[in-house]
Amino acid sequence: MNKKNTSGGEKGQTMIIGVIAVLILLVAVLFLFDIHSIIRVKVKAQTAADAAALTVANWQRHSLNLVGELNLVKACTVISTDFEPVGDASDDLNTKNDMITEMQSRISFAGPMIGFGAAQQSAKNNGMNPVTHYTNIVRQHIANLENDDYYGETVGIPQDVENYAWRWPYQDMIESVVNGQGGIAAAPNVDFASLPDVNPAWLMDLGLYNAIAAQYWCYGTLRGLLKSYSFDGQWWQASIVNDTARFPEECEYAPIYVEYSAVGDTETFDLARSEIGVESLERSMTVVDKFDKADAQDTDGINNPLPYVKWCQYESRWDNQISPEWTTTDEPYYMRQPLKSEYNYRGAVSKMTCRAETKVLSSNYTVGKPSGTWLSTSPAQDAPITCSALAKPLGKLSNGRTPNSVKMVLPVFDESRLIPIAMQDPTGLYDPFNEELYNLFEFLKWAADVDDIDNPPPECPSAFYLSCLQKLNDEDWRSKGYNRNYAPSMPPAAFDPASNPNGAGWLQMGHTYSRDAVGNITAVLTTNEDTCDDWPGGPGGPRQGPTTLH
Repeated sequence: MNKKNTSGGEKGQTMIIGVIAVLILLVAVLFLFDIHSIIRVKVKAQTAADAAALTVANWQRHSLNLVGELNLVKACTVISTDFEPVGDASDDLNTKNDMITEMQSRISFAGPMIGFGAAQQSAKNNGMNPVTHYTNIVRQHIANLENDDYYGETVGIPQDVENYAWRWPYQDMIESVVNGQGGIAAAPNVDFASLPDVNPAWLMDLGLYNAIAAQYWCYGTLRGLLKSYSFDGQWWQASIVNDTARFPEECEYAPIYVEYSAVGDTETFDLARSEIGVESLERSMTVVDKFDKADAQDTDGINNPLPYVKWCQYESRWDNQISPEWTTTDEPYYMRQPLKSEYNYRGAVSKMTCRAETKVLSSNYTVGKPSGTWLSTSPAQDAPITCSALAKPLGKLSNGRTPNSVKMVLPVFDESRLIPIAMQDPTGLYDPFNEELYNLFEFLKWAADVDDIDNPPPECPSAFYLSCLQKLNDEDWRSKGYNRNYAPSMPPAAFDPASNPNGAGWLQMGHTYSRDAVGNITAVLTTNEDTCDDWPGGPGGPRQGPTTLH
């Protein structure tokens, strides 16, 4: 009897299974190694951003306290001249006041700038490298400072702020930060006078372009445009204007937002609106008994005139309070406890952003042109990791009120803390350090001179943004999302998207229906648009979802 030898086949199968197992194990190891690398870079970038934000916030705190101390020096100077005979040293007082005010102005430029420079060192000490885009933006700002069209007196920029000729020393400080640090590793929040105003603002909405590319009709901006925007003429031509009136007259990098106001014998002083007047009422004293220049019978304004003094005070950005969702006692956003009332103010804040490149072993291939029976692939594309942090100088008055309860800046800031970015994000419509926004802005500058978006001139800065605007300019494409010519009617076949332009767009299509006994649709209860604001799943942490799910 012949026996069939199968041992060789079994050995071959074992070898194949072993090779497959080794390959699976290798892929798993590579995957886990890449995950570890990404997490490590993420932690490093976030730590660097935290350190940089706290560094700048500390210098904002020091600057505010120094300015406040000089306000107290002014107050002491006023008191020292308020003895008989009153007013003899008025000229000397004005000279001293002007010198101290100039010192305050210098601090408002130099203090945050020192923090900006120190933040670069903090970020680099935590493993960050200079980012080319960040460095280019700062160098462009230096070039703009040399240009009178951006920072000249002819465009309304004062060349002296409280007798301080700030422009060239300010430029030198910025150059020292860039050149001395080898480049910018941490991008700050800025309030450049050279930042443009873009109208309509929705053209700067990055999410809009992503929604157009994905045909995500529920996106708020896209939904609103489809339903109500006219799309007449060259609607894609944005109005881009440099608003030099926004110059804060202080450091534009993480500014502390202070201004100068004079009260005294040469100006009307309304005591009833001042903090002194409020405190007088609280003590049941009449304002007239204190000082009332409008009252002819009040001799205080004649015998004891208030000396003319300029005080450094909080700008209007300090007046706003934090949104109520951060102060509620029920469900404070991202905070273990509700916000303390003494810290419920806005004003100076420091947002720093760091970017780090990831190095992974597994390749992120993209499909290229076919080559025989194989596909050529591009090299690995490592997406950078960007992390931001927000820090704020905190202080309070001795009675537990916010520091801006008294308009005058006082040295009451004693600590700096990291806070959630959503709590007070200082970046507005256009942040030049955001490379995506920067590229979008450059595209919009190009598109502003294009008369026909469907047949544009060559050398477009971005094919992606161009294709998105071309889609938005196509009425047939817009009708797929929301058809303005559609009128709800029965039978429900009108909800078929293939029936456009007479049928409904996706937002208008039925989502839930009422049916008769045999299953025929009799009415549309909800449309797809009704579901746009539903949570995709889960309660979403402490935040509740909609009251009705469709």
